[in-house]
Amino acid sequence: MVDAAEGAGSPADLSLAEVRLLKALSPVELRALELRCSFRRYAAGEVVLAGHRADIGILFMIAGAARVVHYIADGEEIPIAAVVAGDTIGEVSAIDSLGRAATVLAEENCVIAELPKEEFIALLVRRGDIALELLRRWARVIRALDEKISYLSTGSPDQRVYGQIIRLARRDPAEGEQWHIRELPSHQNLAEWAQTSREVVAGAIGELVRRGIAERRTKTLLIKDYQALKDLVGRVGQPEQPAPRIQSA
Repeated sequence: MVDAAEGAGSPADLSLAEVRLLKALSPVELRALELRCSFRRYAAGEVVLAGHRADIGILFMIAGAARVVHYIADGEEIPIAAVVAGDTIGEVSAIDSLGRAATVLAEENCVIAELPKEEFIALLVRRGDIALELLRRWARVIRALDEKISYLSTGSPDQRVYGQIIRLARRDPAEGEQWHIRELPSHQNLAEWAQTSREVVAGAIGELVRRGIAERRTKTLLIKDYQALKDLVGRVGQPEQPAPRIQSA
């Protein structure tokens, strides 16, 4: 991790103009806020935020991408959310001062702006429209979590993975009853949705192939026995669409 000012970056590297939460600010207000931020670069694989740290500044993703994860007892990584340019990280801990709830890892080279907690609170007090936008975002998060918790409580991690595969599958009329997923999402994306690990996703898909229920062809997953796949899911419901990205650290 290095200060962004140490590297030769473009003006966009040090700008908050693309941060979605701050879209209502004028260029003058944005510039004033930028002067209160610390800009840093993180290489792919670096820890942007360590879970349970006491620092309580708020972060803005200026460039790059990261993932939010929890670690369970044996060190296994459970993906929680993806963070991309324009996203905001750490609003909850900035407000309640209880420390970071999760770990954030750089997926690729990132530029991050950190605004001190006091400056963020002052911004919310000063700009009710930004505070309201933050409340709207949290309302979406709460609704998504309610639906997700209900779904996660009804089956095992493998069942949740299979349920998502069924949701993504499409039948090809030209091939009778054969179903397929033309572009199977990455194990990381499937794990994030099912709230499990990439290893569980890989094992679940491998089990489908071993049983002859499915077949991998490059990025395509052919489902050879759709009913058998449904039987593996059992009583687990299938939501109409994946939950929106949720990031809170």
